[in-house]
Amino acid sequence: MIYPFSVFDPTTTKLIYLFTVSLVLWGLLQLLTKTFVNQLAQGSPRGRRLRTLTSVVRTLISTVIIGFALFQTLSVLGFDLAPLLASAGIAAFAIGFGAQTLVKDIISGFFLLAEDQFDEGDEIEISGKRGLVEKITLRTVWIREKNGTLHMVPTGSITLVSNFSRGNSQKQREKLDKR
Repeated sequence: MIYPFSVFDPTTTKLIYLFTVSLVLWGLLQLLTKTFVNQLAQGSPRGRRLRTLTSVVRTLISTVIIGFALFQTLSVLGFDLAPLLASAGIAAFAIGFGAQTLVKDIISGFFLLAEDQFDEGDEIEISGKRGLVEKITLRTVWIREKNGTLHMVPTGSITLVSNFSRGNSQKQREKLDKR
């Protein structure tokens, strides 16, 4: 392959090329996701949920780009990646096993947001706690009871959600009656 920076030695040229490609990919990712979110969220009450999901996807893809660039850089510099990858696999297994609850919470939170089960401001009941949703993250849902008590419920422990802010309107009841 011919590299455009023939002034440098081959290793430096490969590193410059790798850095440039990674930076361009990362920049395109940032630009595309920002444009995508702005177009879809314009005038939408669900814009915050969309921004959260896009942030998760952006972080995931950015991590892949950075990891790929790092491994390619080490490869260009002559490091043997086989022992490093084997060690990383064992470490990832140990960390994953120890962080099961965290991973469960994050995955549950992602699907909770993706399925649009409730939004901030909705009145819901989870695990016997009823109140207004103050905040939704990938890991927790914050519910404020009428008496002022704030409950932070891990998303991984949510098995049933009762949403009192949806399905209570007269029009929706009329639609159900027509079925």
